[in-house]
Order: sequence, then C-alpha cells, then structure tokens
Amino acid sequence: MRKRNIIGKTTSIILAFTLCITSFTGCGKKKITEEDLAQVKQIDKNCIFKQEDFPGILGEGEKVCVLGRSGGKVVAICEAETGDGGFKYLSFNPDGSEVNSCDFGGKKEDYITIGTFDNEGNAYLVYKEHKGGDDYSSFLEKITPTGEIAYKFDLSEEFADDAFYFRCLEWSDKYGLLCGTEDGVKTYDEQNGLKELVDKKAMSGMEGILDMVELADNKLFINYYNKLYAQSFVIVDADNKKVEKKLGNFQEHSYYTFFDDENGNLYADDSYGVYKCDTQADKLEKLLDYRDSSINPDDMMSQVGFFAVNEKEIIADTVEGDSGVNTLVKLSKVNPEDVADKTVITLSGMYVDRDIASQIMEFNRSSDKYAIKILDYSEFYNDYEQCEKQFNLDITAGKAADIICFSGNEASVRKYADKGILLDLTPAFENGGPLSDIEVLPNIAEMMKFNGKTYTFMPTFRISTYAVKSEYAKGKNSLTYKDCDELINSKGVDYKTAFGSYDTRSNVCAYFWTYYGDEFFDLKNKKCNFNTPEFAEFLNFANKFPDEEPVDCIMEDELEAVYAEGKGIFYAADFRNIWQYAKLKQYIFRDDVELVGCPNNLGKNMAAVSTTTLGVNSKTEHADVIYDLIRELMTSDKETSDGFSTVKPKFEEELKEATGEISDSNTKAQTYDPLSGKDVKLEPLSEEDIKKFYDYAVSINTNVGYDMQVTNIISEEASAFFKGKKTAEQVGDIIQNRISNYIAENS
Repeated sequence: MRKRNIIGKTTSIILAFTLCITSFTGCGKKKITEEDLAQVKQIDKNCIFKQEDFPGILGEGEKVCVLGRSGGKVVAICEAETGDGGFKYLSFNPDGSEVNSCDFGGKKEDYITIGTFDNEGNAYLVYKEHKGGDDYSSFLEKITPTGEIAYKFDLSEEFADDAFYFRCLEWSDKYGLLCGTEDGVKTYDEQNGLKELVDKKAMSGMEGILDMVELADNKLFINYYNKLYAQSFVIVDADNKKVEKKLGNFQEHSYYTFFDDENGNLYADDSYGVYKCDTQADKLEKLLDYRDSSINPDDMMSQVGFFAVNEKEIIADTVEGDSGVNTLVKLSKVNPEDVADKTVITLSGMYVDRDIASQIMEFNRSSDKYAIKILDYSEFYNDYEQCEKQFNLDITAGKAADIICFSGNEASVRKYADKGILLDLTPAFENGGPLSDIEVLPNIAEMMKFNGKTYTFMPTFRISTYAVKSEYAKGKNSLTYKDCDELINSKGVDYKTAFGSYDTRSNVCAYFWTYYGDEFFDLKNKKCNFNTPEFAEFLNFANKFPDEEPVDCIMEDELEAVYAEGKGIFYAADFRNIWQYAKLKQYIFRDDVELVGCPNNLGKNMAAVSTTTLGVNSKTEHADVIYDLIRELMTSDKETSDGFSTVKPKFEEELKEATGEISDSNTKAQTYDPLSGKDVKLEPLSEEDIKKFYDYAVSINTNVGYDMQVTNIISEEASAFFKGKKTAEQVGDIIQNRISNYIAENS
C-alpha cells in the first residue's frame, strides 16, 4: 500500500549508524580528488538556475502523480491527499497562464504508479483501484483531457505482480504507447493489446527497465538493471530490435531521472544537478548545479518527473522534505554575468544531514555576500571505512573545511579538539558573546563540551531508547536481563518476537552496546571497560537472540502490528518528534508506556541521543559569518524532520504543540493504524505526558559516538563466544586489550 514505508533491520535505530551506513550503499561515485576539494571553494556561474514556484496551480493537499508535456502545454495528473481523495487532470502554459483542470473520480485509497502523455494531451496511467483491505486491482487506463476514460485494460487478470512488471510508460509518435517491463519493451493499443517490440534478450542481463525516453531519431534511450541491480544505459534501435550503443558515462549504481525537451534532446538529473546528454559523443554536460544554485537537491529528488522546455527552462515537481507539501516549479538559467560574487565558506562531513543542507540552502538564498558550499564525503564513497579514513586524513592534513559536520563520526571530535583543529566556541556562547542568548538544553550543552570548553554545536537531536507498556515496567525506570526473561516467558514468545527486531545476536552485540555509553567506552576520558562482569552479562544477553540472518526488509506497519497485537514487548524507539511518542501510546502499544532504555544489570536507564554535531575550523577566516549561520541553524523556525531542537524554548514549543487542538494540515500528526489499515489523526497529549517526555529527554547524558573500528573489534571477538569457543570473560579481556591499544594509538 502507498502509505507504508519500507524499513530495514531495526538495529539501525542508532542514528549514527543509520546515517553513516545507509548513505554508503551504492551512492558513491568516485574517490575524492584534489580537484573536488578545490571545486568546493568556488561557484560555477555557468551552472546557476533560479527556482520559481507556480503559485495557485495546485490546491491544498494536492500531489502530482504524473508530469509531462503535450502540445506546448504543461500537463499533469494530480491526486488529493486530503478529504475524500480523487484525481484531477491539469494543464497550463509554461509561464503559468491558462490553467485548466477537470476531475475524473477515484477514491482516497486509489493511487497511480506511472504515466505518460501523448501529443493530443491524453494521459496513459497504471491505476491502482482499492477493493478493500490490502486488495487492489490494477488497470492501464487512457484518460482524455476532459477527464473521460477512453479505455481501461485490466492488468490484474494477466500479471500477478504488475507493480514490478511495469516500470515506465513512454509515448512514441512512431510506435504509440511503449511499456517498459521485466520482459523488455512492449506496445499497447486497445485493438491489439500488449505486443512485444524489443525482447529483453536484446539487452544483456536485463531484469527490468527503469526508464525509457524516445530520442529525436525515433531511437529509444533505455536505462535497465540486472540481477545485481547494477544499471546499464543503452540506445536501442527498435526497428531492428537490438542495442545500437552502450553509454558509459553514467554511474551504474547511481539514481538518475531521465527526460527530454521539445526537440527530443536527452537530459538526466541526479542528486548533484541536471545534465544534457550527448548520446553521440557519450558525454554529459552539466547544466545545473543544485548546491551552487542554492536549490535543495532532496526536494528535487522527490519528484515524479522533470521535463525541459529547452536547456534553459525546466519544469519540475518538488516535495518539501517530510512535510509532503507538493509544488510545481520552473528552473530558469541565470546569465553568468548576472551571478553575484560571493565569499565561499566550506562545510564538509562524512554525511551531511538533509535538514542541515536544506537550511544552508536557505541561508545562501538570503545572503548577498556569502555562500556555504557542502562537501559530502558519502557522495564519493560506497565504503564507510574508506570514507571515514579519507575524511580524517583530509582534516589532519590541513584540508579541513571552515565548518566540519561530525554526524556519524562523533568519536573523532575529542581528537580534533585536543589537536587544536576545532575553534573554542565557549566565548561565543558565554555572556556578551554573539550566541549568548541561545539557551541550549542542559544535557546537550554538556555534550557540546570537552575539557570544559565548547567545541561543537548541535542544532537537533533524536532520542534512541526502548519502550514497554507501563504495566510491564511495574514502576521501574529500567529493566534487568532477568526482567526481560520473565516478561518474555510470561508472554510465551521468543526474543526475536519480543524485541520485534528481526536481529541476529551479532547485530545486537555490534550495535546495542552504544546505549551503555561511558560504561564500556568512555570517549571523553579515553578509557574502556570491556573486561567487566557487566560486559560479560551483556554478551550473555546478546546470545539469547537468534543466530540466523534477519529479514532484509519488512514493512513498517507490519512491525508495528506485532506490538499492537500484544506480541511485541520491547519497542526500539527512535523519536524525532513528539508525534512519534503520541503514536507509540495511541496506535502501537495502545496503552500507557514507560521509556526504560536498553536492558542492563546496572540499574540505569540506558538511552542515548543522536545529535547533528558540527564544529568550526580554528583556522577559518569567517568566524563572524559562521556565528550567524550557527544562530540560523539552531533557532530557525523551519520545521525539521531530522529531530528535536536543542534550544530549550524551541524544544518546549515543539512539545507544547501536541497538547492543543490538532489541525488537519499537520502532516506529522497524521499516521497509519497498523491494525485497521486506515490513515488516522493522532489525539492531543496531556500536559503530564509532555512533562514526562521532557524530563526523560533532558536526563539522557549519552551521545551516540559510533566508532566503526571499535564496533568491528567487538563483533569480531564476540563471535568466538557465540560459537562456544571462548567464555564471555575471555572475550571481554581480549576486547579490552585490543581497544585499549586502539585508544593509545589514536590519542
């Protein structure tokens, strides 16, 4: 169903791990070079576009499903996300004039997966019609510009899983409607049905077509994937049913969107910008650089499609962050001579948080003098350890940016503070300083410090903990391993079901220890405590989880249903906003809850916060401007999807919002009920709920500092215990020795 989000293994709730690992899976393009380091310090004036909204064309709550061009008009199919739902055919001129629209029915639960338009404005759609429960029927429909259904071909009767069989539709003047499928390219018309045009065997290793564009000479550009999900990009001669040319200038694991202009020229966009494709020379010419243009690439990557009027005008559909607000925009090239000169300030990180990047784009748009450019190392590497190594090498080699983002690499902050690489921000936050009026939450303020001095700033944070029904906690604020055993036995379930995690014991051992904070690995004081009874008990706890491969991918509501049905006991919570806490009470546990932290025998509530952590290069020449940026990042009224504000008054406002009347336009208060299968609106929380949550949040003093090398050591050595070759105590001694040496070598 469209309302469900696919998620991975729940051990990745540790945010530092989630951000780092998920950003290094197939998105890297190359090894970072000196040229890349140089380019981040300048702006390419030839790749600047401005973004302009088309106001008033989309109604409130409307979302674009299909976007295209027909007869010089912009045409789109939209759905209503609010009310009773339904669909609308929309057309207007590229300048935003002569807007026309008509409704053509549909229910709120119906949705459209793919579509295209012909030259007469007819829309061709794969339409999902809700039959009840999880049951949908699928149709290939032709919709006229007046909203009439010209034909409706039932796909469900012929294909068991058309959601994966049909990946794209394209209109061809020569061939008619083209369908990109798992079996190759097919044509469709009402008289002849589906007919093969190009068999999959013509495309080496093809398992499915991702994108397809007809070029000016009636050749087809096709982007397809193989069994390993590596992509190929080819020019196909459909008349001769063969690949004419394979293009090599695309990255096989990157995500592209392909589109054309009115003259049949091919374009591509990725997370960096928009390119014109010279298929003859097999070259990409960059037209638009998102970051140099201060355009948020994440909003652009959320679109259903682009099309180019020409290489200087592009029409796009955007979705603003997690708010779901849909906007149609025009991207227009700016004359290089009209691009103002700005002083460039650099920001680098192993992974730059999406919301930080978005706020920086806003800062750039509002500043006439300065532009902050981002160098995100995760965009250059597929491997986490290679990325971490290069990131650290560049910093120690004096190549650090003006601002350094440590999110996912907090373990190294102390090292750089000790070496004098980070600017002491204490005077800026003290009385009389430019940031002295910013009141940071007390526990976060302490996390920003090393040796009593403030070396980092943290705009947002998330809370990672475990929750149980209040009745299970029995008045305790933490649970022992024995408590876990007793609860699990009383419910007649196993550890896998009780924790709802689908995790192996090795995963538990690798990640859950970070909850224990300074008990095992004290980053600030450069100490470790793995040769202790507590760590041996932790290993025995981890050993109770199954030693089997976890489910690679589960549906979020399926996981939540385990708890709603009363089978799950310990819920791994990763709170980014107060509405997630409301959902936990109202639709997951459906009862009062207690945040008990990770189980342990120390009698402590083992929870952690995951922060967006940034520092300032002590050698920067732009400290005053960076202070303005720090203020913007920490106090901006922009809603963030990445976490709570670390500023006390703003955090209090965020919590207070959940106690009043809930507006229908509040997308964060809309959720999915895993039992009923319906979209629902959350109920307000009580003042008591808010106070309880606030007190819990400010009581947490552990910041996740994820060190991959330490984790690898723990995981590697613990396997001997899990296999019965060594005792927990022996493993603890070995880990203690190895990590002590690691600390000494890196201090």
